[in-house]
Amino acid sequence: MPDFESTPPLRNEAVEKIGPYTFSQEGTGQRLTQDPMLLADFALPLKKEDSVMDIGTGAGVIPLLLAWKSAVSEIVGVEIDGLAAELAVRNVEENRLASRIRIVKRDFRDLKEEFSEGSFSLVVSNPPYIKKGSGRVSPGKERAIARSEVHGELKELLAISKYLIGKGGRVCYVFPVARLFEMLKEVREAGLKARRLRFIHTSPKKAAKLFLIEAGYGGELFIEEPVYLPGC
Repeated sequence: MPDFESTPPLRNEAVEKIGPYTFSQEGTGQRLTQDPMLLADFALPLKKEDSVMDIGTGAGVIPLLLAWKSAVSEIVGVEIDGLAAELAVRNVEENRLASRIRIVKRDFRDLKEEFSEGSFSLVVSNPPYIKKGSGRVSPGKERAIARSEVHGELKELLAISKYLIGKGGRVCYVFPVARLFEMLKEVREAGLKARRLRFIHTSPKKAAKLFLIEAGYGGELFIEEPVYLPGC
């Protein structure tokens, strides 16, 4: 499956359930949040013949969610961090999903070397929220990569996403509202159009902190009903 060995169980490992699957993650790294779950639901529905790439897959939570919630038969998760990528491989193998999910350890900026234009009908990403050059970068390597634009900026993410979906696919991201105007600007400059927006609130009385966006070629922008996270 991958070109590297799957990691053995970690001493400080957290295991959670995702539908019928088990999900292992490094206990001191970036922990599972609701953001990838919101993004996976936003990207649905998917058909069996769809092909999906998850950029910055971490330990592979979004591929597992999409495998659980759809019949899609081809999912590729890309991750630059070695430990996270190895955990993703083990999550795929232990849940017997190797026929549907492949993990690639690579910098997303180099994906043109491995995939041709238009290889995927959908690209999803829960990218780092902290813009390069701003905010505090975590001293922990895994958290720094997950939270800050250490390996690639939004402009670069949109450029490779556009390449991977060709003319007929779509892109779905989850991102902080504080960077909404930047996202819309970069989507436009990439030659794509924002087609769906959904705002995420922790309470009906609080302003949205996150948004989900779908972009592609053509179409008009539709702002969907907001989501209020239960229990918050």
